[in-house]
Amino acid sequence: MFVSSDAAPVRSGPLPPVGKIVLAFAIVYLGYGLNFLAVKVGVETLPPFLFAGSHIFLAGVIIMGWIVVRRQPAALSASGFRRAMVSSFFLFVGGVGLVTAGEKLGVASGMAAIIKASVPLWVAVFESIRPGGERVNTRMVFGLLLGAGGVAVMVAPQLDFSARNAHPLGTGLLVLSAVLFAIGTIFVRHHPPSESVTTGVAWQMVVGGVYLLVTGLAMGELSSISVSDFTRPVITAFFFLLFVHSIAAFSALNWLLRHLPAALVTTKFYVSPAVAVTAGWLVLGESVTVRTFASMAMILAGVGIILWGGARRHEPPLRPDDPGELED
Repeated sequence: MFVSSDAAPVRSGPLPPVGKIVLAFAIVYLGYGLNFLAVKVGVETLPPFLFAGSHIFLAGVIIMGWIVVRRQPAALSASGFRRAMVSSFFLFVGGVGLVTAGEKLGVASGMAAIIKASVPLWVAVFESIRPGGERVNTRMVFGLLLGAGGVAVMVAPQLDFSARNAHPLGTGLLVLSAVLFAIGTIFVRHHPPSESVTTGVAWQMVVGGVYLLVTGLAMGELSSISVSDFTRPVITAFFFLLFVHSIAAFSALNWLLRHLPAALVTTKFYVSPAVAVTAGWLVLGESVTVRTFASMAMILAGVGIILWGGARRHEPPLRPDDPGELED
């Protein structure tokens, strides 16, 4: 199962075998749920921007190679490349780099996943204020307020510089990451780099990876790396992010969208944060409190209301080959 083609979604005809559907959902849930844990493990010894940039750049190169092997168009126009440069900054420097930096600064992987789960809320806000964008209805406003309350419940204690175990800077970076990722998602939906979404995604990952690598080098991260930093858990986390999260999970998500209703596939929004919180608790011993569950419940309920409101207006919450889902 690799990067999907750019054909239009097809949901007619018999469903694929149940085994394939279950496997695809498992890849999506684990790929998008365990990536925050993998990031936390990776930055235990490696610097954030070089770690993030290396696996994103390599994933883009692999996808680009797959495009070339299949003899599909791989080039971008000048305007397409400019759009890829803009969207890559928001999706990868903002959406991935700041998450990695936030976890490096001490934010728990489960908390990072919960904050990042607020992205659909930000998308709805920015879409509503964008010229010509879709306005939110009363139901969606309630969802926004509920989700915003959940973010506040999670974030507020972390912004107290005097509180024990608080990580105000890292938490702030994660909230900013969700905001920037939402902006990038809207931009790339309305200004895609290429008619071939797979080609556009490959270029975005390559450019985004370069952005992150250059940022890491400019910050002097290379001098902080030693051979002893490449432990077995770190190497495993790197390859998980490269192959499972960046390639397999994205491909599985698009495959499901071509065969099943989007409303069913969007369970990814609800299951993945729960997987992340559980994994952080089991593997890293991260604290899971009543506040954690309350915040997650409020955010996911708000997201659900937003997605439901959009679907009732015939706005699919997920689309096949949606680049905005690549690193969420």
